Amino acid sequence: MGEVLWGIRMKTLLRTLSWGLTLGFLLILCSLPGARGQAEFVCTDVTTIPLAECQALVALYDSTTGPGWVDNTNWLVDLNPDEWFGVTVESGVVTHLVLPGNGLSGIIPSDLGSLTGLVELDLRSNQLSGEIPLTLADLSSLAYLYLNDNQLSGPIPLQFGTLSSLAHLHLSDNQLSGAVPPQLGNLTNLTQLELGGNQLTGGIPIELGELSNLSHLYLNSNQLSGEIPAQLGDLSKLERLYLYDNALTGPIPVSLGGLTLMWNLWLSGNQLTGPIPGELGQLSGLVWLRLANNQLSGTIPEELGALTGLWQLSLGGNLLTGEIPVTLGNMTDLLILSLAGNQLNGSIPAELGLLTNLYELDLSSNQLSGVIPQELGSLIYLEILLLNDNQLTGDIPDIADLTSLLLPGELDGSDGLDLDYNALTVPENYPDPAIPLQLFLSQYDPNWHTLQAFEQVIGVAGDVLTALDSRTTFLVPAGALSGDTTFTFTPLPEPAHDPGFLVDANHSFQLTAENASGLPVTTFSQPLTVTLTYTDADVLAFSEASLALFYWDTSVPAWQDAAATCTGGAYTRDLLANSLTLPLCHLSDFSAFGPPVQQIFLPLIVRRAGG
Repeated sequence: MGEVLWGIRMKTLLRTLSWGLTLGFLLILCSLPGARGQAEFVCTDVTTIPLAECQALVALYDSTTGPGWVDNTNWLVDLNPDEWFGVTVESGVVTHLVLPGNGLSGIIPSDLGSLTGLVELDLRSNQLSGEIPLTLADLSSLAYLYLNDNQLSGPIPLQFGTLSSLAHLHLSDNQLSGAVPPQLGNLTNLTQLELGGNQLTGGIPIELGELSNLSHLYLNSNQLSGEIPAQLGDLSKLERLYLYDNALTGPIPVSLGGLTLMWNLWLSGNQLTGPIPGELGQLSGLVWLRLANNQLSGTIPEELGALTGLWQLSLGGNLLTGEIPVTLGNMTDLLILSLAGNQLNGSIPAELGLLTNLYELDLSSNQLSGVIPQELGSLIYLEILLLNDNQLTGDIPDIADLTSLLLPGELDGSDGLDLDYNALTVPENYPDPAIPLQLFLSQYDPNWHTLQAFEQVIGVAGDVLTALDSRTTFLVPAGALSGDTTFTFTPLPEPAHDPGFLVDANHSFQLTAENASGLPVTTFSQPLTVTLTYTDADVLAFSEASLALFYWDTSVPAWQDAAATCTGGAYTRDLLANSLTLPLCHLSDFSAFGPPVQQIFLPLIVRRAGG
């Protein structure tokens, strides 16, 4: 009997302890502000703002994971929404809702259209998704709308064209699609329109030219097409025009030259054609001019030299011709000058040595000739000097004071100094560590001396011509030439013509020859013998037994097997020594290639309706 009573007492004690622990746990939960607030909060208890506005704020909290926000201080706890983090109440209505970078995720509720007194809505830099609610167009007092840096999709509401008080509209860096609504041209109070970094298509509406107060227009990094409207030249207050990385075509409007307050003009990464308007030289306040990677042609306007406050001039990757204007030497504030990847010719102006603030000078991949100006040696702040892939000749001037140049691979694998693929003079016994310039060059551009074009005169007795990097040799046998012949060997950074489906083996060059009268010599009484050496990396993508030397046949035009230039020509391979030898009976542009990439074509199956 005692044991039974003891057991009953123990059960009662355990039950009491269990209820006590449970009650204590519930008390702890109820003491948490968020849990208690969500359980107890009702908008009918709020008297400082209208019921509909309170319900709109609660809807935002619920639809964007409010409990997980970075800061949700007083939300659904304090009965005065003016004390809620990011909320401002004035004269009994919500006027500012500012929650940037606060960890909001989910959709923007349509209930926000009830905040009719809202002046600023800032939900940028969160993880919001879904479409922009059309009800935001009901916010007639809205002056600042920031929804940028989210994951919003769908179209930009046409109804936004009714937000007549709007000054800033920032929707950049989302996934918005469709056209830029021409109705936005009605927003005459707009000073900033930023729609960049989306998936917008179609043309730039000419109606945007009506935004007479606009200072910022960002339409960059979309899929916009068509021409740049000349009407944008009417935006007399425009300071920043970002249209880069689209598919815009046609010319740069001359009217842009009238935007005298402009200081950022970025049109790069499009398909713009025609000349660069000289009128852009009237933009005296311009700081950044980026027109790179288009299809612009003609010469660089001398008028651009009037932009003495410019920091960056980027014209690379176009079809520009002619000489570099000496007037560019007037841009004494310039930090970056990039003219790479054009068809510029003539010499490098000595006046570029006046650009003493320059830290990047890129003139690579043009047709520049003559010597490197000694004046470039005074640009002591240069970090990047790229003169490669031109036709520069002569001795390299003393540039040993350019110690700010980046060492090879120091920044993103890039070179600070690149003189490769020119025809610069290589000193005998290079490099001599006792000569400061040669020591400098060996540190900052270690292989420049192996990648220069050179000439060699060979007579009737024959001789051997060897590339400076020793990867290519030509044996000219006795009797192959009728007299003294000047051979010019020019290494190339890539095949001179499109290889198609052939696999590039990183071995391209041009070999030309002319007789004493200056006439070209392309064929020989006896075959030349050419030997190529290669690395394992060069043939990594294919079997080295299939490596072949090709020449460019201008009569087709197409790449042809170079062994076929001689009747019965065949390869001799030494796979252990990584070498390839063949006879050569004709000169042209040459490249070593692997076999064509195999193309796989899948049959197209068409199903009939009902089949």
